[in-house]
Amino acid sequence: MSMRLSTEILVIGAGPAGSAAAHWAARAGHMVVVLEKETMPRERVCGDALTPKAVGHLDDMGLSVTSNEFHRHHGLRMTAHGRSIELRWPTDHDHPSHGLVVRRRMLDQLLLEHSANTGAQVWTGVEVLEPIIEHGHLRGCRALGSGDGTGPGGEIEVRARFVVIADGPLSPFGRALGTARTRTYAQGIAMRGYFPSVHHDDDVIESVFDLRDNTGEQLPGYGWVFPVGDGTVNAGVGLLSHHHANDPRSMRELFDQWICQIPEYWQISPEDIESEPEGGRLPMGASVRPRSGPNWVVVGDAAGSINPFNGDGIEPALSNGRLAATVIGDAISSGDGLELRQYEKQLVSNYDHYYRLGRLATKALGRPGLMRRLTLLGIQSRVLTELVMRISTNLVNNDAGGTESVYEIGKVIARLVPDRD
Repeated sequence: MSMRLSTEILVIGAGPAGSAAAHWAARAGHMVVVLEKETMPRERVCGDALTPKAVGHLDDMGLSVTSNEFHRHHGLRMTAHGRSIELRWPTDHDHPSHGLVVRRRMLDQLLLEHSANTGAQVWTGVEVLEPIIEHGHLRGCRALGSGDGTGPGGEIEVRARFVVIADGPLSPFGRALGTARTRTYAQGIAMRGYFPSVHHDDDVIESVFDLRDNTGEQLPGYGWVFPVGDGTVNAGVGLLSHHHANDPRSMRELFDQWICQIPEYWQISPEDIESEPEGGRLPMGASVRPRSGPNWVVVGDAAGSINPFNGDGIEPALSNGRLAATVIGDAISSGDGLELRQYEKQLVSNYDHYYRLGRLATKALGRPGLMRRLTLLGIQSRVLTELVMRISTNLVNNDAGGTESVYEIGKVIARLVPDRD
């Protein structure tokens, strides 16, 4: 006989988006249940670097992370064609002027524990099997507990008024409800590993934009080295998986090539890798539709919300989660389920132009030779490099100078260019 449970809000998945939604909903006084199929802590493919905007979300949640817990970075070094430009994070905006580097296994556990401390009921080791659909309406889910986490073992049935779908890039629950990725939009693929480095506590992160394959061809992507502060650095590579006839690459082969190309400054030896590298696909650019239904919303990677400019999924996930909790809270308070329409409307209002411009950028960078020409031009100008840094990390809102003007021009161009192939 299965265990049965009822709640106001069911959150499926306990990554940054799901935990953020659970925190904000529980903080508003709502009854929240979180189901996560894995036990914590668990690994995730990630660069581990949080932008200043992401750190601002943590501050808003009441997570005051000190430099003793996680490594702070104060800028970005951009490298291409043998040249580097180092930039500090802007101070002319509403977010902190520093970022963090924290292993995802630690970040996800911290966020989930924080949502539990706020009042959410968290069950790990519980795999959601299928939605419960009655008379055409989503009523909850059926799940199976392993008994290895904080949740019970055996069959579980959870009934809920509202559901937040945060089950990752493959999103089996979302697909069961009819969500789908727009396949004409570029998708990213990435792989990362951890390596000992004497510069593990540097206060800048580095991105290298002249990534090449074994023939010397420049690829549409970048490599990174992010100091973790614990004796290691997170080194990885991200690439557009397919666009304008770019065939999917073997990620392990590309990763191994990149590790041999890492700037000598970091003193990394390929044979010193901490464990086998891990890789995965990154649904980018708001590529999933629909993102909401009569009583459900999709957040984070499940919604394809990864930033198409730089592959950052953490900041959009934290933002999505908060918005989802706010809109669902309004629906509960008003008794009007139509309030959930505001989720899609606000996503479009807040992000549509940005993601559309990002999709245009990925389309352009997928053209052979263009990546090389643009990086050659950009790395010779500190002004252009700072422009790229601000736009790619979405730190342009309060910039009254040239960056904001260029960004506005870019949005106009993006509206005029067809968004699909």
